[in-house]
Order: sequence, then structure tokens, then C-alpha cells
Amino acid sequence: MDVPRPIESAACEYYRRVEAGGLHRGKNQDAITATCVFLACRQHAVPRTFKELCALTRVPRKDIGRMFKLLKDKLGAADTAAMSPDDLMTRYCANLSLLETAQDCAILLGRMARERDTLAGKSPVSVASACIYMASHLVAQPRDARIISRVAGVSEVTIKNSYKLLYADRSLLLSSQVLAVDSAASIDNLPIP
Repeated sequence: MDVPRPIESAACEYYRRVEAGGLHRGKNQDAITATCVFLACRQHAVPRTFKELCALTRVPRKDIGRMFKLLKDKLGAADTAAMSPDDLMTRYCANLSLLETAQDCAILLGRMARERDTLAGKSPVSVASACIYMASHLVAQPRDARIISRVAGVSEVTIKNSYKLLYADRSLLLSSQVLAVDSAASIDNLPIP
């Protein structure tokens, strides 16, 4: 995993604190390492999902999740911010080669959906993916759900189901502020689910 030097240093510091506190005894060392990297990423606002760490470290998501719950409190890392869809959208839009207008539109959509509880209970990855799908079509830079699913690591069905909820609430979500992001933005560009 390619991480900036400050994140690497923070992860090493977390690991040192784990060893100093004797928290590593009887625990999966790979899970501890992956969790330290995860905590450091969150601390520095560089979001990574458990799924991404699992793919890189070959540690089961369940093990990372358990270790995260244990270490978060023990290391005093409880103040690390939870991941939000906004954190992910920038990276996903860049990986999809979307223009900044599509990214801005997706972020605005995500915020509007959060205010209205349109996608309440959905994971940040699902929300980000569905908002990107809708925004890309809205501003005439369409990306297929299959491509977005590869970038985000969620299924096409998850994206399309979340999109259906957004589409049903489109009259309230697509305010003049959202439509003003791009001159090409039009509700007519949206695919019917």
C-alpha cells in the first residue's frame, strides 16, 4: 500500500504503543499491523475501507474489525473521524477520470441525501457510488455502474438499488444549487431505473 510518510509514521507509532501496552500478545500480528495503518489513515483524513485493507494484507475483514474495536479505545484513537461518503468521492471520481464538476455535483448530492435521509442505513461506499453514478449522468459524463463498482468495490446491484432511492427523491435532491454546478446538468440526462 502506497501511503504518505506521515501516515506511515503514525502507523508505526500506533504499533509501538500496542507493543508497549502488551496488547499484541496472542493476537494476529497482521491484523494489528493492518489496524494500525487503518487508524493512521483515518487520523490523517486519508480514508481506506476495511475491504481495501483486506485485499492488500490478506487479513479477514472480521479480524481487522475486531482489532479496530479493541485498539481504537486502548490507544486513545477514538477521536479519529468516521469515514464519510465525501471522503471517498474525491478518490473515486479521480479514478473514474471524471471532471471536477461531476465530483462537486456528487458531493452536493451526497450532502443533500444525508440531510433528507434518502440513503439512511447505507454504507459510505454505497452512498458515494450511487451519488457518483447519478452525478456523472446528470452532468453528461456518464459512467456505467459496472465501472463504478470496480473502482468502489461494491456490486452493481448495490449501486443501482441506492440509485433507485436517489432517483425517487430526485425532485427534492436536485436543487438549483446542484444543477448550477455544470451548465450541461439536466434531470433529463438521468437514466430511468
